[in-house]
Amino acid sequence: MTKPIVTLEKMSKQYGTHVVLPEIDLTVGEGEVLAIIGPSGSGKSTLLRCLNYIEHPTSGVITVANTRVEVGRDDSTRRIRELRKNLGMVFQSFNLFPHMSVLRNITLPQVRVLGSSEKEAEEAARRLLDRVGLADKADQYPARCSGGQQQRIAIARALALGPKVMLFDEPTSALDPELGVEVLGVMRELAETGMTMIVVTHEMSFAENVSDRVVVMADGRIIEQGNSRDIIRSPQTERGRRFLRAVNER
Repeated sequence: MTKPIVTLEKMSKQYGTHVVLPEIDLTVGEGEVLAIIGPSGSGKSTLLRCLNYIEHPTSGVITVANTRVEVGRDDSTRRIRELRKNLGMVFQSFNLFPHMSVLRNITLPQVRVLGSSEKEAEEAARRLLDRVGLADKADQYPARCSGGQQQRIAIARALALGPKVMLFDEPTSALDPELGVEVLGVMRELAETGMTMIVVTHEMSFAENVSDRVVVMADGRIIEQGNSRDIIRSPQTERGRRFLRAVNER
């Protein structure tokens, strides 16, 4: 593994007495593409949301780049903001502002978060829209774009803030297969440029062929992890075999 850029040390999450994540340990190397797979309800999305402090973890230590946060001890608003600066997040739903143009959806966060000038933000937004194949949609509103196009806009918006790590939470689950291919193509290009990515996905082809490593989760725990091709084709745990058999038989 290359130099670690994301480290989770005994990160847990519980709601009352219900433990969703029981002390997760995980390290992601710089430039690595990590795919997280597993059955519904296994804690995959919760792991991402806790890493990004969208949900407050119950305990543990989270380190992203040079920012280290110990839950309950030094997770002040300022420290969480520093942590989030390193992370870009793309959700299942696109979460675009419907009353703003595509261009404004990408420039506004740059102006508000980075303090960029309107000119700088617009130049960066247009470069990113060109990168995701949507330069001609800058002046459109999200409702005039397909689901796949909206998800690519959401990726451009996340990239505009210059994150060191991109988090994807089932980015194609709300799309039909044709539109999903468009999004996966952009993600593949990101992987090829060396972007560190953690991807919760049900796309087994992407997990096998694009990611460097696969983590399998079940019941809130990491039950196995390793080389993507090895895990997808020859899982070592019975639970992993059962999950992948069910995926392949759909």
